[in-house]
Amino acid sequence: MNNNLPLLEVSNLTISDSRRTIFKDLSFAINPGQTLAVMGPSGIGKSMLSKAIAGFTPADIVVAGSIKIAGVEVAQLPLLARKASQRPAVIFQDALQALNPLAKVGTQLSLALSSTSTKASTQQLQHITELLQSLGFDYPKETLASYPSQLSGGQRQRICIAIALLGDASVLIADEPTSALDPVSENEILRLYRQAIKQDQLAGFLITHDLQAALACDKLLVIDDGKMIAYGQPYQALHESEHRFCSQVRELMA
Repeated sequence: MNNNLPLLEVSNLTISDSRRTIFKDLSFAINPGQTLAVMGPSGIGKSMLSKAIAGFTPADIVVAGSIKIAGVEVAQLPLLARKASQRPAVIFQDALQALNPLAKVGTQLSLALSSTSTKASTQQLQHITELLQSLGFDYPKETLASYPSQLSGGQRQRICIAIALLGDASVLIADEPTSALDPVSENEILRLYRQAIKQDQLAGFLITHDLQAALACDKLLVIDDGKMIAYGQPYQALHESEHRFCSQVRELMA
C-alpha cells in the first residue's frame, strides 16, 4: 500500500435535496493510518456526508462531485453496487440498536467474517479472540457467549469496532460513536478507534462534537454554512480560520 496516496479522496462534493444545498464543494483526503475529525454545529448534516461516502443516502438526496475509495470513483454507486473493498464500515452512535439483540456476540462477529456462516472456523475464532483482546476484552470467550444486552455501553461499542475491523473495509466511519457513553468509556473507545486506524493502515472518518477528540486526530475538517471553513492539522486549521465557529472553539482552547 502506498501511504502517499489517499484511501479516501473527496473532491468538489456537493450534497443537496429538493429544498436546499446541504454542502457545496467539499474537498479533503485521508491517507492510510490517518483519522480525520469532522466538526460543525449540530443539525448541519454531517451525518449525511458520512452516508454519501458510505453509499446509503436517502432517495431524495443528490450527490455531485467525486468520492474515491482506494482510487476508485464511487460517488454515484449505492452501497450494494460497490465491491466489498469500496464499502466503508460504519460505527453508529447507538451500539445497542446497531447490534442484533437476539444473537450472541460470537454469532455477529462470525457473520462479519462470512455473511453466510454464523459459526467461525478454528482459525477464524482465533482471529476474533485476538481482536477482542486487542480491544480490551480480558475474557473473550465469555464475551462471545454473551448477548448485547449483557454488555456495558462501552463494551457494545467495542464490539461494533470489532465488527467493522473484521469486514476488511479500508475506510472506517464513526458517527458520534461515544455520545451515549461516560467520559472514561468515551476516551477509551476513541483511543481504540484511532489505534486500529493506525495499526491496520485504514482511513478514519470521525464525526464528533468533542474538541479533545478532534484535536487528537491527524486532520480536522470544520463545516458550517454549507461549506468547509477549516481543514488541515487540527490546531493549525482552527487558528487560521476567522469563521465565528472556529473563533468560539479557540475560546474553549484558551
